Amino acid sequence: MTWYIAVTNPNCQRRAELELASLGYRAFWPKLRRWVSHARTKKAKEYPVLGRYMFVEIPDGDFYTVRKVNGIEALIADETGRAAAIPPETVWRLKERYLNGEWDFVRRDCKRPVYGLLKGKQIIVDWEENKPMPIGAKVMVVVGEFEDMLATITSRAGKKVHFKLQDSNVYGIESERGVRAA
Repeated sequence: MTWYIAVTNPNCQRRAELELASLGYRAFWPKLRRWVSHARTKKAKEYPVLGRYMFVEIPDGDFYTVRKVNGIEALIADETGRAAAIPPETVWRLKERYLNGEWDFVRRDCKRPVYGLLKGKQIIVDWEENKPMPIGAKVMVVVGEFEDMLATITSRAGKKVHFKLQDSNVYGIESERGVRAA
């Protein structure tokens, strides 16, 4: 199995990833998570870090099956016109950065690494604390009597957040660690 770069149709990364998985192929596209505000509420939304590019692990010579997947436009080719293989270390480095939360601006219960350069190599210089969830953010309550219910943050008091449950007129208070971005 070798990694290749596929170009997806606009906004079709998730569709292509699901269809590739149903065919038995592994696909990866790093995602940026951030808060999006609309109609006075904030939601966590994912965006592709690399635009329309996606990494696909393909058995040698099986390009036609991947090319005809709904959502895939093309495979990146080299100067000879054949699909260009990329080193697996490149994909693993991007996966590691994605899993470390480097592009996750929503998660706030852990620290993100801040990178610097030392003799041409990238090293972790410091750890940066994520900002607290903003007022108006849609969250999922994960502990307490309102567990697994969607809510909207209405205010904060120290380490506690005040929220209103979605589609009801019920209010509650929970610690910051008791809610997650929805």
